Amino acid sequence: MSNRTPLIIALVASIVLVAPLAIADTGDNVREGVRNPSGGGAAAKETQIIARTAKDTYGTRQSNLGDGGGAIYGCRSALDTSSAAAIADPAKSTPCIRVNNLRAGKAFDFQTNTGRLIGVMQAGQNLTTPRPEVAPFITNATGVAVGLNADRVDGLNAADIIAQAAAAGGGGGGTAACPANTVLTGGGCIENAPRAAASYADAAAACGQAGRRLAPPDVLLHARTLDPINLGSGEMSNDISGITVGTLALDGAVTQGYVTVSDGGALGSNAVTATAPFRCITG
Repeated sequence: MSNRTPLIIALVASIVLVAPLAIADTGDNVREGVRNPSGGGAAAKETQIIARTAKDTYGTRQSNLGDGGGAIYGCRSALDTSSAAAIADPAKSTPCIRVNNLRAGKAFDFQTNTGRLIGVMQAGQNLTTPRPEVAPFITNATGVAVGLNADRVDGLNAADIIAQAAAAGGGGGGTAACPANTVLTGGGCIENAPRAAASYADAAAACGQAGRRLAPPDVLLHARTLDPINLGSGEMSNDISGITVGTLALDGAVTQGYVTVSDGGALGSNAVTATAPFRCITG
């Protein structure tokens, strides 16, 4: 027996005894994961995986065939809020996950095949606790996000919101938001479409039943300039003061009338018994 024989025997024995401890077979030909580094330490440098793959093929792939997740990442980095540049600089504000496409393609995709929720951005430990001091994200991309571009807010477009804010700030009685199918004007919300022609008494009653009132002539004059208001050849206003139609009636009484306003801004008058289209207004 040579002098090397005891050394070789010891080496073979250590491999046989240690290998089953390092990589254990669970019985399904799946090897258990092990901590890296082992022994409770921590790596002080990056572990890099460099790949050169074609389209629809990735440098690494993690998949879970059970109900668990595919990957979890944790870190303890801090946020440098001294400037916007510092927030965006990974050397000063290192994120837990950074995806950096060095060319012109996408940086990420999120997809769910059948789920009703694509994801969650949660601040703090409880999703039901509001955190108004926390921004979900910041961006310098100001282009239109397809699917997220809001044409209206609470049913109002930009012109409506501006007019509403001006009316409220000026004590005009503006409301927080106009009901559906109305638009803000004159400190109230006027109906977008005219109601069927009616006499003055019937029109006033219809508006009252709706919790509204006939629109004054000055409001109609402004409303005709708004989209989608069109007063046509003339709509009824609530003004009947000082208005006469024709001359003395056969019984010697003065015939009362109401003011009408056309889409062109012309004022006219109709007898209170005559019918005309009308709109109701809140406030």
